Amino acid sequence: MGSENLPIFKSALELAVYMEQIVKGFEKYHKYTMGVDLREKSKDILYLINRANLSDNKKLAITNLRDGCEDMKMLIQLSKELEAFKSFKQFEYSSMLVVGVCKQAQGWLGKQRVV
Repeated sequence: MGSENLPIFKSALELAVYMEQIVKGFEKYHKYTMGVDLREKSKDILYLINRANLSDNKKLAITNLRDGCEDMKMLIQLSKELEAFKSFKQFEYSSMLVVGVCKQAQGWLGKQRVV
């Protein structure tokens, strides 16, 4: 099964697209500091999902994915503290998206432990 059919991939893709859209509106300083990190990390999550889906060692790959999601949560929180987001609504929606991906990753990891 291709990764693009996985619900977690669809959620992570929505996150990556949203990050691209909102970083465009960041002030110049934040666009080239936090914005770059947010964009890269959101794409990294997509890559990690693909790797986990194709991996022979799914448990390790999904653990790396979960850790990447947690890193993204921290980046979003830091961006809020640095006032990079144009509005609280952007922060709130970004947080909701990444938390959704993290929950799916944790659920996927839990299924691997049972198997």
